[in-house]
Amino acid sequence: MSLIVLGGAIVQGCTGGGNRSQESSTPSTAPPPEPRSPSGTDASQASASSAPTASSVANPNDAALQLRIHVDQLGYPVRAAKVAVIAADEAFPELELTVVEADENGRMVWEGKVAAATFDEASGDWVSQADFGALQTEGAYYLTAAGMKSHLFVIGNEVYEELFRDVARSYRLQRSGEGIDDPKLGLKLDPGHALDKEATLFFRDPGEKRATLDVSGGWYDAGDYGKYVPVAAVTVAQMLLAFELRPKAMTELRFLYNGERAHWPGADAAPDTLVEVKYELDWMLRMQRADGAVYHKVSGGVFPDFIVPAVDVQDRRVYGMSTYGTAMFAAAMAMGARVFQSYDPEYASGLLRSAKKAQAWLDAHPKAFFRLDEGQNTGSGPYDKETDREERYWALAELLKTTGDARYGAAIAGNYADLSTSNPGIVGWSNGQLLGQWALATAERSAPDVKAQAGQTIVTAAELILKRIREDGYRSALAGTEYTWASNKNALAKSELLLLANELAPNEAYVAGAVDQLHYVLGRNAMGMSYVTGRGAVYPVRPHHRISAASGILVPGLLVGGPNRYLNDPVLEKLADRRLPPAKSYVDDLSSYASNEYAIDYNAPLFFTLAILES
Repeated sequence: MSLIVLGGAIVQGCTGGGNRSQESSTPSTAPPPEPRSPSGTDASQASASSAPTASSVANPNDAALQLRIHVDQLGYPVRAAKVAVIAADEAFPELELTVVEADENGRMVWEGKVAAATFDEASGDWVSQADFGALQTEGAYYLTAAGMKSHLFVIGNEVYEELFRDVARSYRLQRSGEGIDDPKLGLKLDPGHALDKEATLFFRDPGEKRATLDVSGGWYDAGDYGKYVPVAAVTVAQMLLAFELRPKAMTELRFLYNGERAHWPGADAAPDTLVEVKYELDWMLRMQRADGAVYHKVSGGVFPDFIVPAVDVQDRRVYGMSTYGTAMFAAAMAMGARVFQSYDPEYASGLLRSAKKAQAWLDAHPKAFFRLDEGQNTGSGPYDKETDREERYWALAELLKTTGDARYGAAIAGNYADLSTSNPGIVGWSNGQLLGQWALATAERSAPDVKAQAGQTIVTAAELILKRIREDGYRSALAGTEYTWASNKNALAKSELLLLANELAPNEAYVAGAVDQLHYVLGRNAMGMSYVTGRGAVYPVRPHHRISAASGILVPGLLVGGPNRYLNDPVLEKLADRRLPPAKSYVDDLSSYASNEYAIDYNAPLFFTLAILES
């Protein structure tokens, strides 16, 4: 593919994104095996041997200056802007730079200068940005400065192709209730959590007549084996939105093997992305009560040890219910109804019926509600939210866009008009406002003034993000206070907003800012590492991910949470005395669920960004 181019084991469970709290559980009785790379070698050894680290070379004039040269470790598209970050612990003057070929000759192909360093508060580094965009020859290279050498990087028009496939396939490898037999990875697992077919409610529910609930299928949320409706909804929504915006690229994306489409009979001609999304939508449908309300989550009563899914045989329970989760469900189903119409009209009609049923329940229950029972979170993350306005707004907007029914627009005008003109923040499991604004800005039957307001609000938010990127030494969209739980996901969610703004008001700066966030998570950051497993020269080899840890095979394409200045787990807490800068508050440790866990909603904006940037 090519991109649009413009010039120790503490067992804890997933909690998902930014502000999530966490319950502890019983420690493992034995440490899990060290994850290995798909080739079968230890992943850390594979990284070290595949590309050299920044190391000193003979240059007596600069011998005292220890630089770190941070690049996108996958590479740069041929015609794209190409920026590296030169960093050090102390100020440095203007420096000469060269790019050399990564072969035995080491021929210089570009030379230039980098300005004197300035201090970057979020990282605590002295930094300067090196622009070598004039180099547009395909190949593999190193960047050198002051006797130091970067990691290897590639210039080419398919530098992200394998990454995109890995990210897409990561969802299939999270399937609950199905075995895994991946010939490329050598990962083979029996189906897990058969008891999801006969789960029981954790609380007494007069509105539920079934003795047991079939809540089988769907994706495991993250590093443990819980499944959560709000996270599922916001994840499939971003994948469906990518499909709506780039149907050709999504149709061409292939990542499933034979036999992995069995849940959708007759889907031979359907794109892999929709086949995979349907697996999650089918589970979400099973979580809906007959009257339209939607249950919150499915899990065991305790966080499992680092074991494979089939070994976790504890009883499975259905927990909670909320208006905000039901609204997110309604929004995602309404989106699915639009996208699946061309491939399975009957299924699309069923999705729309479920969306309308959820909305009818919301209409009958106008007060925000989140059910929380004692003991509900002993084996799973809370994902709690006491308000629901953003999600109700999103649901109504998607239903308006799908059906054209003016009643949905009238409900927005009567109760949520302010959300079309206020900064949306970023897409997440607890915030659907941006998706609602986008739906209104693009819906055929939106009132003209609402359409214009929603679109302008997105563009205005994009300008604020660009301002932050320009101020940051690493061109990260995150302010110092935003290095929170799931900071990497949040950076890419800002990329997502920029790309949506570009659809409404084309601006090369929006696309460039989005690409900057891709570069950030792939190595051009203060830690000097790719935050995506299996991709780059240095990447996480001990993510908080039970399948990887228990199988001994590192699943590639998983975005970990990233730096978290608030140190929300025991591993990070041990770093408090070091007073690490926000952008360096990260550790590649199996037990660091607050910085080194993967989640399906973390990968969602990465998937979206890669999909939209493909030309």
